[in-house]
Amino acid sequence: MRNLRLIPLIVLLLAGPVVVLAQDDDAEALRELAAEVAAQLEEVKALADQATTDLDHAFSLLGLLEAFSFVVTVVGGAAAIFGVMRFISAQQDLQEARKRFDEEIASSRERLSRETEQRQREFAQLREQLERSTSNATLALSFLPLGESQYKSGDFKGAIDIYQRALQLDPKNPIINYRLGYAYTQSGMLEEAEQYLQQALATEPDFAPALATLGYVYRRRGEKMDESIERVDILNRAEDNVVRVLRLSPKLVDADGESWWGSLGGLYRRRGQIDQAIYAYSQAAEVTPNSSYAFSNLALLYMQKNDRARMLQTYEQVEKLASDEVQADVDNYWAYTDLVTSRLALGKLAEAERALDRVFTTTPDDSPYVLEVLLDTLTRLADVLEADQAAPVRDFCGRIRTEIELRAQQRAAEAVPPEAKPETEPVTGD
Repeated sequence: MRNLRLIPLIVLLLAGPVVVLAQDDDAEALRELAAEVAAQLEEVKALADQATTDLDHAFSLLGLLEAFSFVVTVVGGAAAIFGVMRFISAQQDLQEARKRFDEEIASSRERLSRETEQRQREFAQLREQLERSTSNATLALSFLPLGESQYKSGDFKGAIDIYQRALQLDPKNPIINYRLGYAYTQSGMLEEAEQYLQQALATEPDFAPALATLGYVYRRRGEKMDESIERVDILNRAEDNVVRVLRLSPKLVDADGESWWGSLGGLYRRRGQIDQAIYAYSQAAEVTPNSSYAFSNLALLYMQKNDRARMLQTYEQVEKLASDEVQADVDNYWAYTDLVTSRLALGKLAEAERALDRVFTTTPDDSPYVLEVLLDTLTRLADVLEADQAAPVRDFCGRIRTEIELRAQQRAAEAVPPEAKPETEPVTGD
């Protein structure tokens, strides 16, 4: 607007000089001046138009700003309303979430309480079972000394009954299973022996006494078999077990106090491996130098090597050791068998007779193996002696066979169920 007001003033200022010039100059100069003025007027008009356009733009911009301010206000109001609504919604969601959280906490507490009670009951039951198991295990172990006493007295059946009672209290105890298996072995019940020895090893795979005894059971079974691949296999299993044990515990002895080297020596001897048998029995003699067992077997092996002098010398040692053993334990039937063998080899028939009687009276009725071993030993002794010396030995073998047969008949009779036995009339009295 200010620029429009300046236009008349500018025209007057320019017109003044034009008038003056018109008076002094000629018409040409006047036209030139008029043209110049007209050009200037055009420039002024252009400036005025530009100013008008700029002003219109300014008003337009101001309008846009006012419109934008309105829109911002409206949008801000809407946003505020939306924010309030969102706040209210969020508050409601928070309240609902808090309610669900409280419900879940209450449910979790209730579940935790139930689980805690359940765990407490389970713990109480476990504790009761553990206490009962510990009590049973302790009670089971207390039976072992009694069972060992029965075994050492030659009452194998009584020992087995006691071990069975202990096993009921602690079925997986490897010691009880081993002792039971050993007692069955000496009773000649090899299948039962293997069963309990395997149970001992199932609990304790490296339990050396059970491993060695199982090897001994395999050897005993192999001795009863005819020549076959099965016999070779089971004797190999016997050797593997005993060698494995001796590699770990070279000085290990069995429940009768004899070295397990002796069992290995017996296996080699039956295979005809004389040198290996001599080595094994020599090791046994080092482990148990006061036992006659290893020396008695060595004496026969020396005779098989055609060393009669060493055989007789060794049998003299056997007689002395066996005599000391029976004096220390009058029921040592194994020592009496060595006395019988050594005295027969040395020609002491009367002393051998007395020793044989002691064998018959001390050997348990339910242990056929003792007499079978003695018969096998004397048979081998008769085979290496001169004919006149072998004759009395063979007589002793006949007596031992008769005793074995009588005991077998007795065991068979005892095995018959009571209802199968003939009835007897009751004894009546006043």
